Amino acid sequence: MQVFDLKIAPGAVRFIDVRAAYIYFLNGSAGGGDTTIAFQPESGSETVYLKPGQAYKIPTGDRIGTRWTMTNVKGEGTIIGQVLMGEGEFTDNRVSGSVEVIDGGKARTLAGVAFSAWVSAPGVAGVRSVVQLQNPAASGKNVVVERIAVASQVSTGFEVRPGLADVGGGFGTAASKLVTNGALVVSSAIFKVGTRAVDTTSTLYLLNAAIGTQAAWRPLEPIVIAPGGILSIVGQSLNADVAASMEWYEDKI
Repeated sequence: MQVFDLKIAPGAVRFIDVRAAYIYFLNGSAGGGDTTIAFQPESGSETVYLKPGQAYKIPTGDRIGTRWTMTNVKGEGTIIGQVLMGEGEFTDNRVSGSVEVIDGGKARTLAGVAFSAWVSAPGVAGVRSVVQLQNPAASGKNVVVERIAVASQVSTGFEVRPGLADVGGGFGTAASKLVTNGALVVSSAIFKVGTRAVDTTSTLYLLNAAIGTQAAWRPLEPIVIAPGGILSIVGQSLNADVAASMEWYEDKI
């Protein structure tokens, strides 16, 4: 029995040369996406579809595969994991169900679906400044916000609000946390800055920061911005700038 490391990007093919009648998908992650892998022997036997924690044994009498083709079935993210293959059989009764051993955050970054950005809305007399993270209606993804940090040049509070109208001031997109020497992956989410006079929506959370200090919130459960949704950081004081940093990842629907 041998353990093989896997890294299968959407549309990619992984070949493994091993004589095997038994396949055990030990662990795997796809940055929150589907982790199903299709295993097919070059000999032409039927294709086997496995998720992490699942195994398959070729029936007695069937031809044993010696070269295997593996593909990422749904292509929702790069699948990173390990597979055990050989002519024996392996049993693990330590837990019930599948366990993803690879750190989920690391896997999301490697899959190019984790992002971070900072943006600032200047203070304007008589109104409250706003920073928004918007998920375009046609993105086909959920934007999962894990951390928010805020600061200002004045002492003020910051309201984290859902559902406010688009403030209209385009600011751009964010880049991936995956740092390479190639082109950066760009987030589907869009940052905008603007102002508000009054607000009537509910408040998810209130942060307070003194001049020159930063206040941060890491929710116990992440905030999910569905397609077409907007998350706003609103300064409580008039004529107060609002600087906000956010960390999020995108989950394909």
